[in-house]
Order: sequence, then structure tokens, then C-alpha cells
Amino acid sequence: MADVIPLLRVAARAGLPVFPRMASHAADAIGRMVDAGVHGVIVPGVESADEAAALVRAIRLPPAGGRSTGAARTALGVTDVGEALLLPMVETAVGLHHAADIATVDGVDGIFIGPYDLSMSLGCKPGEEPVMTAIASVVETVRSTGKIVGMFTGRPDLLALAPTLDLVAVDTDVSALRRGIAELFS
Repeated sequence: MADVIPLLRVAARAGLPVFPRMASHAADAIGRMVDAGVHGVIVPGVESADEAAALVRAIRLPPAGGRSTGAARTALGVTDVGEALLLPMVETAVGLHHAADIATVDGVDGIFIGPYDLSMSLGCKPGEEPVMTAIASVVETVRSTGKIVGMFTGRPDLLALAPTLDLVAVDTDVSALRRGIAELFS
């Protein structure tokens, strides 16, 4: 959380949205992120419609949810704080099986795919046929609901194999920084 506020300032100046991947399903942590002014949250390991519904209650204000407002950035004069997007992650075989149920929960804005954990759950490597077929299935399912679909790639070759997505996390901050420093000193 301590890193989010400075990151939001930098991202605002660059015109970039901020979608942190939450560490858990904890409602209080989700509420703090939304109060800080993030554009949305990506929540890992969602495996059922019930879990997705609990996340909706955590992120939405009444009457759509149960979140209370905290010391939001609006109190500091920031006016660009809108309704945050909720993107549950489908990244297990169980989540894959329930992807349609998760996507159709009212208040869920879309699905974010975690291909690396999904591939481990399916017993294969990222980019192999079973996981790419599963990803295509999730994309098709989510598109049929009219909601957005995103995915973490981490590698250009995986992005090239993926269907068209609305949101792509091309890398993690740590990995990008590591590559940039290595390039700087090479």
C-alpha cells in the first residue's frame, strides 16, 4: 500500500491506469486500494461465483456492495477517482471450470487470466496447447457476456499466441526494472 500512492501520482502524470494485483481476497485491503484511487483491482485465485460475489461486496459501495468509504483521495482534492473495475483472476483448473459463472456475476467487470498458474494447474507449460485452448475458451466466454478480458503475458511469444485481449499486463515492475538495469549496464 505504501507504494501505491506514489505510483498513482506517476501514473496520473503519464496518463496510465493502475490495476494492482491484490495479495488476497481480503475486503479491507481491496477497500484501501480503491480508496487510494486505483482504476481497478486484479484479484488472484478466484474459483467460484460465490467468491466473485464476495469481491463485489468488497469493492462496491452500497447498494451494489458493502464497502464503506475511507480516507479517499477525493478528500485530498483528487477528482479523477471513479468506480474501480473488478477483475477476478481465472488461474486454476477449478476457476477455468467456473469461468462463465464468475464472469456473469453482477458487479464483475471482466476476467483477468493468469496463464502461468493456469498452466501449472493444468499440468502443462505456458504456451502449450492445453493452456492456450483454455485461454481462448475463457476469452470467448467473457466476450459473450460483454465484459472485458485481460491477461498477464510476461513474454512476447505468449502474447503472440493469445487471442485479442482488452487489457494486457506485459510484465511485472520488478522484472521490467531488472531488464532495464541489465541493459543499462551491459
